Amino acid sequence: MAAALPGVEVVADELVDGRETGAAAAARIAAATPDAVLVVQSMAVPPAYTLAALDALDGVPLVVWVLHRQDGLPDGFDHSDITTEGATVGGPQLTNVLHRRGRRHELVVGRLHDPACVARVDAAVRAAGAAGRLRRARIARIGRPIDGYDCVDVDDAALLAATGIELVSVAPAAFRDAYRTAPAERVAAIEAETRAVYAVDAGLAGDEGLPRSLRAAAALEALVGELGVDAGAMNCHVDEIRLGPEPGIAPCFALGRETSRGVPWTCTGDVVTAVAMLTTTLLGGAAIYHELESLDYRTDEVLIANSGEHDLAWAAPGERPALIRNHWFASDPVCGACACFGGPAGPATLVAFTPHAGEPSGFRYVVAEGELTARRFPQTGTVHGAFVFRDGPVDAAWARWAGAGANHHSSATPGHLGDAVAAVARHLGVGCARVA
Repeated sequence: MAAALPGVEVVADELVDGRETGAAAAARIAAATPDAVLVVQSMAVPPAYTLAALDALDGVPLVVWVLHRQDGLPDGFDHSDITTEGATVGGPQLTNVLHRRGRRHELVVGRLHDPACVARVDAAVRAAGAAGRLRRARIARIGRPIDGYDCVDVDDAALLAATGIELVSVAPAAFRDAYRTAPAERVAAIEAETRAVYAVDAGLAGDEGLPRSLRAAAALEALVGELGVDAGAMNCHVDEIRLGPEPGIAPCFALGRETSRGVPWTCTGDVVTAVAMLTTTLLGGAAIYHELESLDYRTDEVLIANSGEHDLAWAAPGERPALIRNHWFASDPVCGACACFGGPAGPATLVAFTPHAGEPSGFRYVVAEGELTARRFPQTGTVHGAFVFRDGPVDAAWARWAGAGANHHSSATPGHLGDAVAAVARHLGVGCARVA
């Protein structure tokens, strides 16, 4: 069974045939710090034996695979076959008790040799693993949100209680200090990397915008390593960062570089969208921090753009991202750099995360699947795209999106991740509103 899931890293493999072996297996599994647990239950093992392991792994997302190896039932199907193919007996023995105890789990039924079933198990384990990572995630909060931006804020204790996600408060001065002490050799290495990946616009030459952006990238990289965080939210519009002499820029390129490295960052101190971005990242998608800027009533498209953040996983195949002056902050004494490129045409998903009074947990995801068109808006000066909701017209679809409680920021990714995000929400015990 482990061999059937080559994309899943198996950190522990245990056979449980009694209460004592279940408890001993749980200790070994816990030592391996798994993101999720996959149980293949047989009718030969009473559920109490399995629960002896699972009770000691409380809180680890759980997938139960009711597995069969035969395609059909021959006329000679006998007691031996009933035992070997009896996962439909052993499975509900376990899931019944899980329901009694309120232990959240996902259930998959099917044959080991069926590629479609194996794909469902793989997807279920990956979603459970993402939820497991989120349950112990740490998100840096550099400063507080922009004054008045209640829509991006969250109560730290409420988020921790509902999801296990810890917000780590960081003074803006810590980023400024990391900027001041960034090693010159690390800045030079990031510059070489940047020039290899991006088409650097000539307009960045001759001023401090690019050097400061590269140095800010080195500072944020160092701070992420020091804090050991999985994601972050920064409000750069303070004296210690953008509005002071150093760094003296909006460090959007730094945020995008860390996002491209798998540690997503938001601006304006938006911690709730940091959760959404970390979710799409853990599910293998991109994490574009964006706004739905405006609607095209003629084409039913909605414009995706932002203030300079990016994720290289958003880049269309064969398109080399441009690095240009960030025109959102062109009037600043020093104008930093930002990436500009479009997303790939094809399936796409928008994911938001928010406190919500209508959910027992107090939180919900909002998810919309649709398509990215081939349309481009390079004059936005940032990453961009044109998104079409699955069920238009665009004004009605957008109203359903906002009506579900989405913030003005969300995470955009190529690919349809709606089912996966809904599974993550179930594992976490939070709500999920699907918007067509």
